[in-house]
Amino acid sequence: MFSYAGLLLLFFLALLLEDVGFILLSRGMKATRAENGGGRLRAILRHPEILLGVFLQALYFVLLLGVLRELPVSLVVPMTGFGYVLTALLARLFLGEGVPLLRWGGISLITIGVALIARSGTS
Repeated sequence: MFSYAGLLLLFFLALLLEDVGFILLSRGMKATRAENGGGRLRAILRHPEILLGVFLQALYFVLLLGVLRELPVSLVVPMTGFGYVLTALLARLFLGEGVPLLRWGGISLITIGVALIARSGTS
């Protein structure tokens, strides 16, 4: 159905949706921090950022299933490590989180590994 390049593009779109979902979940959970007991659970289940975050996570899994149908799991699952790059960038941009240099170093090593795995193709 898709070429290898098309599947990789679909995969990276899925990762972006997953990571935007993480950002929304984080923001929503921080917004409900003041609630206590059963009121907090109710607030979590009704918070729009949490609901959208859960939806994006579910959409990620649906897209991932499509990619897994066409590509080897030994290629796809290690490549999800690229999500660490997206998560760190989005957390910095949208949550104002600091990302220390040492963490960027670790993320860079993961990215190098993902690039090596992606270059291996489907064989």
